[in-house]
Parts: sequence; structure tokens; C-alpha cells
Amino acid sequence: MRLCKLIASGIASGYLALMATVAHAAWPERPVKIVVPFPPGNSSDVSMRLLAELLAPRLGQAVVVENKVGAGGTIGTGFAAKQPADGYTLAMGSTGPLSIGPWLRPDSMTYDPLKDLEPIAAVAWAPQVMVVRTDEPYDTINGLIEQTKKSGNPLTYGTPGVGTTPHLVISKFLHDAGIQGQHIPYKGGMQSLADLVGGQVNFMSDNVPVFSAALDGKRVKPIGVTSAQRIPTLPDVPTLAEQGLKDFSMQGWILLMAPTGVPADVKKRLETEVAAVMQDKNMQDRLLGFGLVPMNMPQSEIPAFLKDESQKWKEVVDISGAKN
Repeated sequence: MRLCKLIASGIASGYLALMATVAHAAWPERPVKIVVPFPPGNSSDVSMRLLAELLAPRLGQAVVVENKVGAGGTIGTGFAAKQPADGYTLAMGSTGPLSIGPWLRPDSMTYDPLKDLEPIAAVAWAPQVMVVRTDEPYDTINGLIEQTKKSGNPLTYGTPGVGTTPHLVISKFLHDAGIQGQHIPYKGGMQSLADLVGGQVNFMSDNVPVFSAALDGKRVKPIGVTSAQRIPTLPDVPTLAEQGLKDFSMQGWILLMAPTGVPADVKKRLETEVAAVMQDKNMQDRLLGFGLVPMNMPQSEIPAFLKDESQKWKEVVDISGAKN
């Protein structure tokens, strides 16, 4: 009798294990969701929608984007970090929620960026370009620095707000250049751009799409890019490092993340399929069209990259004085 029970128990256990394996192997059996912690339409949101569009046929399921905004991206990122680690909820990871938020607003953080989320793939860089009005007498970063030192007056600059990446990037620039600036925060990049063109502020730095129409219309001129390399869509604009600010490299980035603990085979499938999408020329060209640069970084290098970025942005937050 006992032997029969043991046999029956063994058969049942084997059956359940087999069913679990079959069910698991079928992933994904329903749509996959990517949580974007920013409003629809900005470059980071667009990058995820492009990724979702090309990833869906490879997974055989719909991939939908859900926007959960607020608190500099930490609300949506925190929501995604607390979802089941089953591969059905992913997150757009970016500079603000992962590397700036912990230092800028530590009391409001509901997640640990380095522990509660794990990287799936690198997607794109979001470099910034510094611009001035076209009637300024200089065309370079050095010209701006020299004129500022000569006048003895601080530069006025507009940004989308305290603690945003444009604010932090300019704070780092002013620090490294050894000049003073007066920050004028706005509610958005387009409002500060209007005042730049109108002469109320001296210069700005922001992602390329913010300035696309103004650059095309010759209402502003680019004097430098903040990334380590030149931007493919602005090949004639030198980097700040090229213009004498040694090792200056400040830019945003976009990753695909998942709640920590996703089953190894599901994570491997995601990594493989997303990597294939990122090698697609259509994907790369469309990212470039939105002012982004494909981020060719192996998945294995992302954890160390995130640790380095966290420390780098901590130092910039300290420089800026923006911490709550």
C-alpha cells in the first residue's frame, strides 16, 4: 500500500513538474507590457513604442506600452519594479529614475534601482546639444566661455526644471568651465526655447528633438554636444571634450529592464529577441530620426555601467545643489 502511494506520489509530482515546464516553455502566452514612466510622445516613450512594434512579431504576442508618469519617472519605475518577475511586465529604465532619483529625492524612492530591477538590453543614448541664438558673435563653447569671463556676468540658461537632466548637465558644464550661471527653470523645454529665441536667456542644453525645428529654421545654432562622441545627426558639431573640457561626457540613456528574478529561460529569450531588434537597421534608423543614438552595449556590461552612472550622477547632483 505504501509502495503504491509512493508510486502515485512520484507520478503526480512528475506530472506537475512536466506541466509546469510546458506552461513555462510557452512564454509568452499573453501580451507583454512595457511600463514607461514618462508621458506619451517624448523620445524615451517613442523608443519603447518602436521596440514594442518590432518585438511583438518575434514573441508572437502583442507588446503594449503603458505610461505611468510622475515624480521624475520614479512612480512608474517603482510600479514596474514591484510587479511579478514573470516576464510579462517590463520597464523602460532611464537616467532619471535609475541614476538621478536616488540622489535627488531619496526620501520618495520606493525601489532600489540596482536591486529591484535587472537589465534586459541597452536601447539608446539620449545626447544633448547646447545651443545659443544665431545672432551671438561666437560659434563654439570656448567662445561662450570667453565672452562670459570677459563680461563678468553669469550666463542665464533655461531648463525644464530643477533636477532635470538639462539642469544637471549645464551645472556640470559650468563647474568644469569655471564660470557662473543663473538658472531659470521652466515647465518644459519648448517654453525655455521660446525665451532663448526671444533673448530672455543666453543658452540652453537639451535633447536634440527639442531643438529640431529651431535648428532647421536657423533660429538657434549648436555650439557643442555633451556626449563623448559626435551625434550622427549633427556630425559637424564638436563635443565639449573636443573643445577643451577634458573627459566631459554627460548624456541620458534608455534601457529595457525587468523586475529582478525573471526566470532564466524567459530572460534569455527576451535578451535574444531584443538584441535582434536592436540590430535591425529599421530600428536604428528610426531611433536616429528621433534624436537618439543606438546604444551598442552588451547586456553583460550593463550592471557595471549602471553602478558607474549612479556614482557619476550623484556627483553632478551634489554640484548642482538640486537635492531636496
